[in-house]
Amino acid sequence: RPTASANAPPKGLGMKLGKSQKTNQFLESLKAEGEVIHEDVQPKLGSSRSAAPPLTDPITLTVEEKLNVTLKRDGGVSNFDVQGQLSLQILNQEDGHIQVQVLN
Repeated sequence: RPTASANAPPKGLGMKLGKSQKTNQFLESLKAEGEVIHEDVQPKLGSSRSAAPPLTDPITLTVEEKLNVTLKRDGGVSNFDVQGQLSLQILNQEDGHIQVQVLN
């Protein structure tokens, strides 16, 4: 009759977080060959406006554009969508007669 410890999985072989040693060695070899390595940057899911400092300028013009692009493996573009928002914030009532000209 087998003991309970014979059926138990070995300890210390669970999932490990962080970069593996092979990835670090590969990146170091690319750096040694003169390649420029950029770390992955994940976009923020929250609103970018919440992280902005409080407005102190009397007039603030903000332009925000979002691109949604789907690329094919061969380099072609299968979907390209641009959405934009233009915001004008005026803190002083005296400046309320401002005009903004926008060319498309």
